[in-house]
Amino acid sequence: AGGILRWTLMILDPPLALLAPLQVLHALSFGATHLGTMAYLSQSAPEGSRAAAQGDIATANSLMMAATSALAGVLYGAGGATAYAAMAALAAAGGGFALMSEGLGMSAMMETPVVVIDCQRAGPSTGVPTKTEQGDLWQMLGAAFGDYPRVIAAPLDIGDCFKIIPEIFNVADRFQCPGIVLCDLLLSEGRLSVDPKDLDFNPPIDRGELITNGNGATGSNGTNGNYKRYQITESGISPRAVPGVPGYIHTAATDEHDEDGVLISDEFTNPIKRRAMMEKRMRKQTGIEAAVPPPQLLGLRDAEVTLIGWGSTYGVIGEACELLKEQGISANQLQIRWLVPLHGAAIIDILKDSRHTIIVENNYSGQFARYLRSETSFVPDGHIRKYDGEPFMPHHIVEAVKEQLAGKSKLSVPAHEIMV
Repeated sequence: AGGILRWTLMILDPPLALLAPLQVLHALSFGATHLGTMAYLSQSAPEGSRAAAQGDIATANSLMMAATSALAGVLYGAGGATAYAAMAALAAAGGGFALMSEGLGMSAMMETPVVVIDCQRAGPSTGVPTKTEQGDLWQMLGAAFGDYPRVIAAPLDIGDCFKIIPEIFNVADRFQCPGIVLCDLLLSEGRLSVDPKDLDFNPPIDRGELITNGNGATGSNGTNGNYKRYQITESGISPRAVPGVPGYIHTAATDEHDEDGVLISDEFTNPIKRRAMMEKRMRKQTGIEAAVPPPQLLGLRDAEVTLIGWGSTYGVIGEACELLKEQGISANQLQIRWLVPLHGAAIIDILKDSRHTIIVENNYSGQFARYLRSETSFVPDGHIRKYDGEPFMPHHIVEAVKEQLAGKSKLSVPAHEIMV
């Protein structure tokens, strides 16, 4: 209770006179917790091991505090950087992202763009930290709480990582929203030969509606004049000023606010303004969907089987399609690169004439299959899943497809061969 009270008051930026008693309160709450822990150790630890147990507790507490503070602080640090018009990109595994997900909501409410790169690996918890998986999709879909516009992309291969980063930076900047790159260990620690001619080393940069000078500002120093940082517009996008530009001073906070940035949360909440601001932010989704291309079907439209994948399964599914063709089975491929927005109508239009559909993904529960069903009601004819920490091999998919076309199964889980 003491800790909750202290941190709640600290959020309010208390005057100097109040800081001293708050620090005393911290000392009392920490002391009570520490004494209680020591009392528990004296009762439960074997005699002769109590000193070692105390040392272990102290070490664990220190490491945990350092790790959580560092990981949670990364995204908040990035939010501060973007407030000074510096676009920030962060990288973390799923566990690190879980600690900083509220910072994603902060970015959405303040409408300051941030791009986060999540390299998925086998979980949960520490799991198999050096092995790959596609198990973070639903974590990314539900990151932070509340509704807000965002964009999520999954690169198809290592070469595509170089292409998707500037693309998602531009989308996040234009629409002043969070962006997530859903990578995985197969790509982040893999190798691929890429022709430099296939890469653009000077990609176009689109910062959106950015105010960089004070021309036309009517406010004097210390005021914002007529500038409305969160102006309600048809597109949902408000002109974003670089902090420090004369006449464009404004408040950027995580509380709900009006067009001027004045907070309207708690007892001063205005439900009409709250609704207007919520709808303004969510209107960005229409523009984001138009800015992101829909997926394309690869191969003959009337193929015997359609293999659906997302992200890093692109290459192995493509190779499996070639092997199936050699064995007399025609196959095409639908690979999803942009997960949010999903372009569900375009996907259904592609799949409506498919003869047999199978979703291929590197997780246990079929996370993309569930996501696709929740957005479009589409249910595939079969599934191929792998969750042993290893990526798919082409023959895994070929054998599973033949098994399912023969009617032997609707769910195939290939076993990875261990080579000694």
